Amino acid sequence: MKNDKKCLSKVIAKLAYYSAKHSANSTCYAWFGQSKFFYVEVAMKKTSLFYNLSIIYIIIAVLLFSAVGVSAVNEKQSTSIQQYAATANSISVKWLDYLSSNVKYDLKISNGKNAKRIYKNIIKSTYTIKKLHSGKRYYIKIRAIINGRKGNWSKAFLAITAPKVNYKWSNGSLKVNWTKMKFVSTYNIRISLNSNRKDFVRKKGLDNNSYTFTDENYSNLRINKSFRIAVVPYIDKNKLFAGYKTTKAIEIIGHRGRMDIAPENTIASFEEANKSGYDSVEADFYETKSGDILISHSQTLSQCASNEDVRNLTNDSRMNYPIVNGKNIEMYPTQYLPTMKQLMKTVSDNHMKLYLHMKDPNMTDKGLKKIKKYISKYKLPGKVTVFSSNGNAFKRIVKAKIRAGFLKFPTSKSQAIKYINFAKNNSAKVVIFKYEQFIDSSVVKIAKQNNLKIGCYNINNIDLASDFTNLGADFLITNNDYIN
Repeated sequence: MKNDKKCLSKVIAKLAYYSAKHSANSTCYAWFGQSKFFYVEVAMKKTSLFYNLSIIYIIIAVLLFSAVGVSAVNEKQSTSIQQYAATANSISVKWLDYLSSNVKYDLKISNGKNAKRIYKNIIKSTYTIKKLHSGKRYYIKIRAIINGRKGNWSKAFLAITAPKVNYKWSNGSLKVNWTKMKFVSTYNIRISLNSNRKDFVRKKGLDNNSYTFTDENYSNLRINKSFRIAVVPYIDKNKLFAGYKTTKAIEIIGHRGRMDIAPENTIASFEEANKSGYDSVEADFYETKSGDILISHSQTLSQCASNEDVRNLTNDSRMNYPIVNGKNIEMYPTQYLPTMKQLMKTVSDNHMKLYLHMKDPNMTDKGLKKIKKYISKYKLPGKVTVFSSNGNAFKRIVKAKIRAGFLKFPTSKSQAIKYINFAKNNSAKVVIFKYEQFIDSSVVKIAKQNNLKIGCYNINNIDLASDFTNLGADFLITNNDYIN
């Protein structure tokens, strides 16, 4: 019956169109189509017989078409609605928009039980429903509202949210878990480097909601790399929308280079850190009386079996003191105290970052300017941080307009927070603490809220490094190699 009325209304509309077409001095605009309202505007001489016929035809057509328009639309919408995206807490749907711009839509969503929500007066033919639960089934209905007239709700459409994915590092292994979906057959996991999104780890056919990629079998999964984890659920062979999680990489800094395999604070040690995949190196330095800057942890030349004060040396006289003490010294027989210039060049050539510990708080402003000059020469802005545990020395680094870090050794959480506030109030970029158990996620969060990078030293085993990474810290300083 509805289809008969619809056809009749179209016939009458055509009669109205042809009546208007043959009227003198008339213009006619007619627009109709599948499941659309019909509208005609006629301007002509009111004395025309065709004008009178057109008005009658238009009134009859509009009355008949409006009686079936809304319900006809909903018959179409019930088959055209589709889910085109999902996250762990949202579903995105779309449908064919058969109508003109004066049409709005309502969406109803339910979880199959009592919980229901209605989203009203949607103008576009797409919508994202938010604040949902992960890995759940939802039923969605749609109806059109045409000039205030509401149609019937369409048939229910099944949509599914993606699983929520989490991860945790444990003893160098990557543990992945996700929302358990009772109606799912199996899961696949894909892991890719976040930088290029190319999968390099795949695990298929999992029937539970967790999996551990062990360090022994997946050595390319390292805490200092960012990965994109995708968990794809399947119902039989039908793939559902995947849940995603991106791991946060922690920056690994070699304490005095790779001091566990080469003499500390030497060019060999810094180069070994780069070969091992470290992101950065830490080094100590002194300014000499001659205005040179040399790399050394001790004020005396203990590495060189001498009691000479490093501040009495020059770039030339340092060559009289070869390094004779250090790890595997027999493998690195021709090492000397590096100059700051040599260190900067090595870091730049190996595309690393550098953390410089200013050992002497009385370093001159001229020496700080020289460091700033090297940073510029070797194109390392933003990659070199100079830090000190002395408050006044730290402020002078800031004044020299060098990226500044504040090093401290807190004995309580409250003291750590106090140091964070001091660093923030004095324009630091980085805070470095000696690691203690009270350095937890709340301390890390406070540092980040103050726009500070936060890290600790010395974290020398993979289990502790994994736990520290899970806190969301930005970097760690280590003496040992546990990322290979």
